[in-house]
Amino acid sequence: MLQRGFTLIELLVVLVIVGLFSSMVMLTVTPNDNRNIEREIKRLMVVTQLAQDEAVMQGIELGLTVQSDRYFFSRLQENRWLPLASDGQLSEHILDSSLVMELDVEGEESVQSVDDETQLPAIMILSSGELTGFKLSLYSVEQADNIFQIIGQENGQLTLQSPN
Repeated sequence: MLQRGFTLIELLVVLVIVGLFSSMVMLTVTPNDNRNIEREIKRLMVVTQLAQDEAVMQGIELGLTVQSDRYFFSRLQENRWLPLASDGQLSEHILDSSLVMELDVEGEESVQSVDDETQLPAIMILSSGELTGFKLSLYSVEQADNIFQIIGQENGQLTLQSPN
């Protein structure tokens, strides 16, 4: 007698293998809050270092303005702070809606509002390589205890601190 088809065990094994592969794909495709936070904090650190290099190389004064959901760099020109909108890396960057930034400048919280066009940036990046001392925290709204931080010292040194 000739049998055709698959046994129940063979079908179950195939279903388990397909289920494992699909779960692995879902884990790699779905966004991870920690990865998003880490990517954003590293981007901000690299862009701030780029701004420091730019200020030293060109002999200009730059500023960093931080709000809870965005940040942007500006340049001191004729006693006014003008946003660097044309510079791709230093132009305004808006965070994912699930992320929040807090900025402490020399011990005082200073997240700014956008109302005043002539506002002073919270962080000054000087042509000498120095900058305003600060601690910038970035975290997810869902996981407020999982905080990534950039600590900037007056001598221009930046340090990244992650929760783990």
